[in-house]
Amino acid sequence: MKSFDDYKEFAEAYVKHTESSSHNTYYERPTMFSILSELKFARVLDAGCAGGIYSEWLLDRGADVVAIDINHKMVEFTKQRINNRGKVYQADLDRPLTFLNDNYFDLVVSSLTLHYLPNWTKVFQEFNRLLLPEGLFLFSTHHPFTDFFLFEKIDYFTRELIEDEWYSFGNKPVKVRFYRRPLHDTIEALTKAGFAFENILEPRPTQECQQLYPQDYEKLSTKPWFLIILARKKS
Repeated sequence: MKSFDDYKEFAEAYVKHTESSSHNTYYERPTMFSILSELKFARVLDAGCAGGIYSEWLLDRGADVVAIDINHKMVEFTKQRINNRGKVYQADLDRPLTFLNDNYFDLVVSSLTLHYLPNWTKVFQEFNRLLLPEGLFLFSTHHPFTDFFLFEKIDYFTRELIEDEWYSFGNKPVKVRFYRRPLHDTIEALTKAGFAFENILEPRPTQECQQLYPQDYEKLSTKPWFLIILARKKS
């Protein structure tokens, strides 16, 4: 199994879509930003930076940011957004990040990226290496219940590759691939990599979502679409 870069053909459309989408702008980000607003950070790794919204938010609050993404177009979009205020690299999170130093960051942030990776223990161990003692790791990912329910799988406990079609990026659907996994896989990967749980959240949509996307609001209010986890590196 390997990580995927299925955004080559629609990276620009994706970035534009997420600027104001129900799931990103009015569901995932408000919860992530709320958590981040309560944390202290100086050096941050934005792991899977996409269009650079999180990098920009962190830089605006005084952080020294390094951003990485597997997709070269995402890297360029992030560079344009942050205007040389941080460092941005093209890199695959499924491979060692050898260009980054041990015990350097006090926070790793990863927004809706990790479900494209097959082996979470490996990437979590790499994040552990990069973090200072007691450093924090905040990430969002697909909720295991929803992936299991939506794709009508038989065995919840199997980690497996999902192929999906998205219809929001032009005249024809685009295909994306990601990995579905049970919750215990996430817990086991974090603990094996030397992390302790600080918080687990299932976000709720905002009132703006209800006004702008009433159908999505109903769906997001009754089913857990994403999962957000804050963990701390054990000293």
